[in-house]
Amino acid sequence: MSIRFALNRTCAPQLLLTDFIALAVSSGARAVEIRNDVEGREFADGTPASEVKARLDEAGLAVASVNALQRFNYWTPARAKEAEAIISYAAALGAPGLVLCPVHNEDHGWSEADAERNLRDGLRQLRPILMDYGITGYVEPLGMKGSTMKRQSMAVNAVSDVDGWDAYQLCFDTFQFFRCGDDNIHYDRIGLTHISGISRRDLNPDALTEPDRGLVFIDDRVDNVGHLKNLAASGYSGFVSMEPFSPAVQNDPKLLAHVRASFDYLSTLLK
Repeated sequence: MSIRFALNRTCAPQLLLTDFIALAVSSGARAVEIRNDVEGREFADGTPASEVKARLDEAGLAVASVNALQRFNYWTPARAKEAEAIISYAAALGAPGLVLCPVHNEDHGWSEADAERNLRDGLRQLRPILMDYGITGYVEPLGMKGSTMKRQSMAVNAVSDVDGWDAYQLCFDTFQFFRCGDDNIHYDRIGLTHISGISRRDLNPDALTEPDRGLVFIDDRVDNVGHLKNLAASGYSGFVSMEPFSPAVQNDPKLLAHVRASFDYLSTLLK
């Protein structure tokens, strides 16, 4: 399997855009995920998409996605305005898609029926905006406690119910899948893959949190290698984006060497 690696901005949110691009290029990544939620950085700081695109084009990097529209399944006039702004930015950036994250707080108060109804409503409302700009919505199930959309099947059923496969694909996050104990992967619906490694063994999967997400090496509990082999067997050819949230990774003085080593480790096992 020849992996098309991407690097998520969360790997190094402290870096200026120029330095992040240099990190991505030197690590062997072929694309980046731009985030709209990193304070003081591109998008959030008002940097025009045309400027970001020009810098990425010069470096020979593609854009794997813009990450992310949060709470897309809680549709309000404010959410519609937010969605338009992010989607138009993604289109100007040349991104193929936008990651879509559900409501995930433990006091949301929704019943299962509420969650199903609100998910379909969000998908229906968002679809014409995505279609207008030619942007795919990468629907990402999140496995943490309080998530209103944990499993892939819930997302797949909802998109099918709103006849939305012309506008949506799944974002398969291996950590989120592991955290909630999902056991059903819809390979034919995956358009973007997020990977990160879990090495700590003192917590059960459902107790793990974002700061536990590091780079992928031999001590990984998530079985990223197995997942990538299965994706390859299914015909997947999309980007595989490294998305660590660990402060130890983000502040690593040898970050470049370790990111490159993680990519090399995966590439070797997947040949």
